[in-house]
Amino acid sequence: MMYIKRHLETTIEKLSGCCKVLLVTGPRQVGKTTLLRRLAEGNRTYVTMD
Repeated sequence: MMYIKRHLETTIEKLSGCCKVLLVTGPRQVGKTTLLRRLAEGNRTYVTMD
């Protein structure tokens, strides 16, 4: 499946350097989990609250 880069990706990367916790909310099925999984491939951790 092709990954679609989100506009917020750069912003989230910058904020994650200064904030311990980020909360990402939004409508269903817009790519929140996909974005966080992709960013977590480095040395980050993500948690879902399903």
